[in-house]
Amino acid sequence: MYSQHATTRMQQRGISPQAVELLLAYGRSSYHRGREVLFFDSQARRALQHSAELEGHQWERICRNYLVLEGGTVLTVGHKTCHFKRDRH
Repeated sequence: MYSQHATTRMQQRGISPQAVELLLAYGRSSYHRGREVLFFDSQARRALQHSAELEGHQWERICRNYLVLEGGTVLTVGHKTCHFKRDRH
């Protein structure tokens, strides 16, 4: 389930529903400011590479994506440009 904010951000940032589904399936879960964040770390990238058929430019773009979840709802999505500071959870 997507929040209205997430839907808007997906459109603005060019992040497809397929990319969100791949994050939900393969992304690493961490916590930042009390919310769950899913992103692709090296292990998730390897798992994704072995299972999904993606072209080179799609691969690079999808691997930079992240999303924020709360209670099973996708709150927002974005492109990771720096290292996240994570809560110890």
